[in-house]
Amino acid sequence: MKKYFNRMVISNILMFISLMILSIYMFIYSSKIVNASLYGFTGMHYKLIWLGFSLSWVLWFLSLINAFKGWKKIIAYLIINMTWIVVFVVQICYVKQLGKFMLFNDLFLAGEGLQYVKSVLLHLNPGMVVIALISFLIMVFTTLYNKKYAEEDKYAKSPKIYIIVLLILGLSLRIGSIIGLGSATSPNTWQENYNAKNIYNNFVNQNANMYLTGLYEYDIRGVYKYFYNILTLDKSLLKKDIDQYDTIYGYKNSRNEYSGIFKDKNIIYIMMESIDSWIIDKDTMPNLYRLKKEGLNFTNRYSPFFNGGQTINSEFALNTGLYSISDFDTIYDIDDVHYPYSLANMFKNKGYSVNSFHANNSSFYNRGEFHKRLGYDHHYSAYDMQKAGILDKDINYYADSNMLSDDTIFKLMSADKPFLAFITTYSAHLEYSESNKVYVSVEHPFADSDMNQEEQIYRTLAYDTDKAIGILMDKLEKHNILDDTVLVLVSDHYVYGYSDSDYVALKKQVLNDRHELQNTPFIIWSKDIESKDIDTILDTADILPTILNMADIEYDPKNYMGTDVFSANHDHFVWFEDASFIKDDECLLSDEAILTKSNLSIKKNKNILLTDYYGK
Repeated sequence: MKKYFNRMVISNILMFISLMILSIYMFIYSSKIVNASLYGFTGMHYKLIWLGFSLSWVLWFLSLINAFKGWKKIIAYLIINMTWIVVFVVQICYVKQLGKFMLFNDLFLAGEGLQYVKSVLLHLNPGMVVIALISFLIMVFTTLYNKKYAEEDKYAKSPKIYIIVLLILGLSLRIGSIIGLGSATSPNTWQENYNAKNIYNNFVNQNANMYLTGLYEYDIRGVYKYFYNILTLDKSLLKKDIDQYDTIYGYKNSRNEYSGIFKDKNIIYIMMESIDSWIIDKDTMPNLYRLKKEGLNFTNRYSPFFNGGQTINSEFALNTGLYSISDFDTIYDIDDVHYPYSLANMFKNKGYSVNSFHANNSSFYNRGEFHKRLGYDHHYSAYDMQKAGILDKDINYYADSNMLSDDTIFKLMSADKPFLAFITTYSAHLEYSESNKVYVSVEHPFADSDMNQEEQIYRTLAYDTDKAIGILMDKLEKHNILDDTVLVLVSDHYVYGYSDSDYVALKKQVLNDRHELQNTPFIIWSKDIESKDIDTILDTADILPTILNMADIEYDPKNYMGTDVFSANHDHFVWFEDASFIKDDECLLSDEAILTKSNLSIKKNKNILLTDYYGK
């Protein structure tokens, strides 16, 4: 018994270490991401909260493992430890790439994300690799250490008292951590976003939650909250919250100097994949550089990122004036939400033909179906059109210059007038390596430059996007359409696929902060507009009401989370997924008032989608 007991103790110590080091490193890593002082989470008190949650789960895992005997015990340990190694690696890769930890419903994006896994693997976090490897090696050693006894069935089930002690100790630590979170503040106030208990209860601030609760509590609670929210959804209460928001913050539209200046003109949106502000120069993007100088250049536009992919976030915001804030499925897979006030529907109601275009296959982000729900007459996928024999099968249409050179694409875009076209470019998509499927088929104007290879490739891809813009403008001119057409040029996000975010921040002359980095290009151009740099702060959701006003299309402001940037009611701040904000000098609201409105805006946006508030 003494020999067996010693083996049991040693095995449990090893298993404890292999699981606990994952949570310890995750806490260290999350500490670098979260500004703990912003929330007041700087004392030892909050470190003990994390420690209590983490220890409680590790002890419960051990109690479960010890409930088995022989090979079943080893298999249970292997499954638990290996699962958490995978979750640990995925979480750090996810936050490293996207700036926030993954939620359970983000798993539904796995199909789209897998094709870019190489970009993540090229820039793995060294500490993460070391810790994951140590945990794995301990797991292997522990298995081999007990293999002989498992085969002889001597690795028996642990004493019941031992399992009970682990369960009780784990429960005590968890209760202590929950008590340590303190009391919740009143909802719908600015304090809600900075109170530990509110953050824990609401579970919308991923990074702060990971810092507070640790790897195990965060991920297990994420699964729980996902299903809990489905089962407890009360749409009537959520609709009342929306009505209350509109009562507090609602206003009526009034005309301004830009109202109606684009009435009856064709509108072409070009959502530019990964085109960041620091590469719009005479050499890399001469056409866009010229349009920036000749048109309205919005220098202070931000592209906040919520659930799902960053591209689909901006795509959704541009089309609906809302953000893809959802507790459940990804926004493009939700088929029971209607968008009567979308970009496409608002222009369609004015007699426009409305179509969208992209190189990728229509199943990516479910665009084929999703864009129909957004109101487009058709979504044209160059990939699908190639497969159907409509486009040349030997041309790489992922290169923007090739897609917009094609006469078939242009005819589909401009045949009926007036028209609205929504084009999503592709060329500048990650990865920025020589194997990039666009890079291998386009000209390389920077091949002899002294810049590093990654920048050279990125600029080459951006150059192709710019070439496409020039080709489109030439076609519009040739067909005598340019004078009656407005170009809305907007990036989906900053170049987050670039390996060195410090370098990107330096080139942009901003802090290496996921909010500051999201300052991205937005330009409106038409041949007769007076050029101007506009420094008013705005976000992606503001663009739709702004364009509706300029096109002289009446709308109800309450149908959008954004506001017309030229309106007297524009609020002069942008809010992010954690209710933090950036404001400009024209903002008249106090910080507390902004935080409260941001918090309520997130809730309203989410509730609109959860209840199909504008549905028929």
